[in-house]
Amino acid sequence: MTTNFALPFLTLPDEAVTLAHWMIGRVGEPLAPMGPVLDNWDYAADVEVRTSIRIDISDAAKMLAIPEEELKLAVILKIGTGRGRFPRVMERVSTIPLDLHAAQPLDLAALVPGGKLSGRVYLRLDVVLAAPSLTQDSPLSPSRVGSRLWSREFSVELEDGGENRFPIEVVSFVKVFPGHPHVAAPWYLSWRPGGLAADFVGAVRLYVNSDHQGLAERVVDGDRLTLEAILGDVMVQMVGAVLDAEDLGDQLGDCEDGSVGAQISGWMELAFPGRSLEEVRGLRRSQPGNFHACLHAAADLGDME
Repeated sequence: MTTNFALPFLTLPDEAVTLAHWMIGRVGEPLAPMGPVLDNWDYAADVEVRTSIRIDISDAAKMLAIPEEELKLAVILKIGTGRGRFPRVMERVSTIPLDLHAAQPLDLAALVPGGKLSGRVYLRLDVVLAAPSLTQDSPLSPSRVGSRLWSREFSVELEDGGENRFPIEVVSFVKVFPGHPHVAAPWYLSWRPGGLAADFVGAVRLYVNSDHQGLAERVVDGDRLTLEAILGDVMVQMVGAVLDAEDLGDQLGDCEDGSVGAQISGWMELAFPGRSLEEVRGLRRSQPGNFHACLHAAADLGDME
């Protein structure tokens, strides 16, 4: 384990842990060795990660100065996602106990929902003390449950980081939203206006109603006018929600790249270049048709070939 400071207890060096190469891929497809970039990423598909780990308990016990019969470890897998150097959230997805009698190597695997992915996938393996020992051969032997004895981090960049992909799902509203007032709507935008700092791809989801077969087919086929009409409506909804709340508008300038707020700011700059927030608010109040038309015009997807 590489650290920038001295821990107050004994830890496991890298040579004490044998870790297989990470494998990654779409669920249901053959996995491939994890490289720096996950090609052909699709937010509509879940991602599977897999590896295995082996620790010689006898050697580890000597390194930690704990009798091997008393050494109880746990291997923890955490996964996060986000843009930049660090994930916004790391979630524990697996904890496997390990002692002298456990079968090895330990297989570690997890499914990551595609709808939660954004920018990069971060993987972290921790080996921690799972139980205190009754006997310690050194005052530096770890004794506190949860003490991190070894750790390794990995990350893989999603193809284009999701920057050029809008999170769309084509689903049957009759099946997914039974009894809801919008069950017959052609599409439905799911998001929370207060979460401007959240990753756009992870916080926003556009559902297209497959019960409208013609519409769903045009969306799947990438019909430009259909997609521009839908995107224009999304822009009107999201920009309008920010303009309705005074405090949200003030937060836009502090939002990081890839966030909901940054995306809304980009849309406003495209539709209303050089205009202040108050000017755009005034346009919406006095000329709502002009306001809507400007945003729909900014939804130009260009040449999609």
